[in-house]
Order: sequence, then C-alpha cells, then structure tokens
Amino acid sequence: MLDRAFYELMLDNISDGVYILDNAGNYLYVNSAYVQMLGMSKTELLNYNVHEFLSSNQINFCISDIVYREKRRVVVFQDVAISNSKRSEPFRHLVVSTPVFGADGEVQNIIAVCKPLNAINDFYNEAMANSASQVCVQPNSFLMDDQETIVAVSPAMKNLLQVAHEIAGFDTSVLVSGESGTGKEVIAQYIHGHSSRADHGMVVINCASLPENLLEAELFGYEKGAFTGASAAGKKGLIEAADQSSLFLDEINSLPLPLQGKLLRALETKTIQRVGSTAIKKVDFRLISATNEDLRKAVEEKRFRADLFYRLNVIPLEIAPLRARTEDILPLALHFLNFYNKKYTKSKIFTENTIQKMQNYSWPGNVRELKNFVERSVVMSASDRIEITNIQSIAVRHSEQTSSDESSASALVYPPMYQQLWGAGPTLQEYLERCEREYIQYALNTYKSTYAAAAALGTSQSSIMRRKQKYFLS
Repeated sequence: MLDRAFYELMLDNISDGVYILDNAGNYLYVNSAYVQMLGMSKTELLNYNVHEFLSSNQINFCISDIVYREKRRVVVFQDVAISNSKRSEPFRHLVVSTPVFGADGEVQNIIAVCKPLNAINDFYNEAMANSASQVCVQPNSFLMDDQETIVAVSPAMKNLLQVAHEIAGFDTSVLVSGESGTGKEVIAQYIHGHSSRADHGMVVINCASLPENLLEAELFGYEKGAFTGASAAGKKGLIEAADQSSLFLDEINSLPLPLQGKLLRALETKTIQRVGSTAIKKVDFRLISATNEDLRKAVEEKRFRADLFYRLNVIPLEIAPLRARTEDILPLALHFLNFYNKKYTKSKIFTENTIQKMQNYSWPGNVRELKNFVERSVVMSASDRIEITNIQSIAVRHSEQTSSDESSASALVYPPMYQQLWGAGPTLQEYLERCEREYIQYALNTYKSTYAAAAALGTSQSSIMRRKQKYFLS
C-alpha cells in the first residue's frame, strides 16, 4: 500500500491550495500551495482552527460552518486578510469545500480546494487556448505582437487555415477576401510564414493608403529626377523589394485603373519598370492580395479589370465575419485579454454578464473591433472584474445606436440619442467624432470606395483612409 508520504507528495504538487479539517474546524492537513497562498507555515496552520480566522476578521465568513450545517458541497468566493502572515495585501480566492461523511451520516471531515481569483482567468485562458486550433505564424515587423497566434475554434476558420496551410508551399497568387478587421493580413502572414520564402520578410502595402500619384512610385520605384520632389538617388519600389519574398497588397480593390494594367504585366512577366526608366528588372515575388469588397461586382461596374481579377483569384480565400463564426468570439477575447493583462501588468477577468454581451454582439468591426474593445476594457475598468457597464466601449455604442447608416445623411445627427447612451451626454469632442464617424460610414456605404467617398465629401482619399482606420469602419 502507498504510505502517507506518497499522498502528501502528490498533493504538494497540485497548484491549487488544499486543506482538510476535522468536524470541529481544526486543520488536519495543508498542502504547499495553500501555505504559500496564506503566507503562513504548515506548523502554524496545523495548530489553527478556522474559527480563529473568523473571530479576528481575517476571513469574512466561515465556509466550513455552512458545510457542517447543510451537509453539502459549497462553492464560494472568500476574502482573506491574514494579518500575521508574509502576505501584505488581502486577496480573494475561489473555495470548493466538500464534506466527507462518517458511518453515522454526519460530516466527519471537510476537504477544500482553493484557487486565487487571478489564477482562475489564467487557467480559463489556458484551457480555451488548448481547446482552440492555434497556428503560430512567423514574427514579422508588419504583424502586431498580440496577433502572432491565430485562434481558430469555428469550423469556418479551421477549414480556412487548413487550405492556407496546403497552398502555402505553392508559388501561386492568393486573393483573401473579407470585411475590414477580419484578419486578412494575418492570414497572408501565415501563408508567407509557411512558404519557401519565409526567410525574407513579407512586404506589405495598403493600396488605399496612398494617393494615386504616389502609389505607382511606391509600387514600382523611380529613377532620380523622375518627378518633382523625387529623391536624388532614386528609390526601389515595393515590388522590387519583395524579390525572393512575398508581396501583400491590401485593399487591392482601391487600386486605380491605370495601375491595374501595369500590375497585371508585372504579374505575368515577373518584371517591373521604374518610373522614369526604360530598364526592365526581373523580380521573383509571390503575390498575396486582399479585398474588403466583392471584386466580381467591381468588375461588372467597370471599376476593376477582369483580366487582373482572374490573375489574382487563382486561390480564393474568404474570411467569414466574426458575427458568422461566434465560436471564435470568446477564445479571441481571452487571447487578447491575456496579452493586455501581461502588457499592462493586470490580472483582469470578464464577468459572466460581459461575456454574454460579447457573444451576443454583432462586432461590425470584426476582430479589430474586439481587440480594441478588450484593450479599452483592461485599461479603463476600475476593478479586476471587467463589467461592461463600467466602461464606455465601442461595443456598447454600436449595439445601442439606431441604424443611422442606412438612413439619409440628414438624419445622422440626433442629440437625444447620445443623452440616452451616456446619461449626461458626451463631451463636444466625443459628439463631433461620432458625427464624423457616422457621416463617413454613410458615404462609404453609398459610394462603395474611398476615392468616390472622398470626392463626394470634398476631401482627400488619404483623409478618408485615416478616419476609416481610426473609427474601424467597413
């Protein structure tokens, strides 16, 4: 038979605190984790009765009394403040207290398992992480640190990652489609990271972020003196910089028509010609592009070349919006929560109410909006328990607003709505930003592209892009 030393060794290797009481509340056994939690020695604790903690107000109530009286297991949070221990601060832990009955049917002993509150979130995160299909991508300067892991629980994301993994080794064009904020660049990084070109950093450009007159120079480069303001030494373009690597063109649907033909030639011939040069350069690159609108529709509307579309769409990958893969919401939220807890040295957890609201919310800004919401929650919540009513989150504002994006522009400004949302009302800056956000979203919904929206609003396309990114617009 196994001796007492064996069982004590086993219990001492459990990360949770464990203690055993007799029917009078005296400690019969404590493991090492429980000793560490309370900051008292085993010798001290084994000479203690739990009622001594209660009488000195070092615990707020005695769990064992409930178990003795009701003869049932009790699971409860308990606040502990041991004044004569090595711990200087009070703490809260979860206690699962279970009765052990004697032959007479009375409670003979109590065995309790204790877990600190901050550890619950860590274990929950770890469990969700192990349950999720996680695929690590290669670190890259274009990739956010907290997005080095792709969390995929839903069948849709698992299938997409499987296809991405299978085609990563083939040097063919990939078109990733999906709404803004779904993680198109992360998928592109994954494909590049699992390809034979992974030793070279993937080159990234957002086609909507630069004016048309600069985009050509950025993509293809230019010779010295090619245009006013050009560098005296000339400049290598991003396609040329992607030699032996991958080039990721985000929002390729915003690529101006004149450049579409030039890009098509570069794809077909694997050559480029710098602006202001007659020389032809060979470039070995793999193209991965992304779009947040239906390119087939853009082709029908003559805004996108059909021949370029078919050249890009060799391997199509479509990322479903977050509202269509709700299984990913909580694992992603916990992934971001774990990251921001570490980043800001916090130990915050979501309340059940917050988790329920997150799962019921449609997340129009997709993963980007969820990530932003989690960071704001960690930074702004007053306590370690993140309760959504305690913060002014993007999620709250989106979920409670009316469908103003579908109404006329004249109906976008309606002060009473903000009084309902924020009680006393927003600051002037908050109100102006909300008006700006909704007006730009209305323009984007109406005119379909950032260039057309900018023309309609009498501003620059780059100004629209900055605000689109600021407000997580689709």
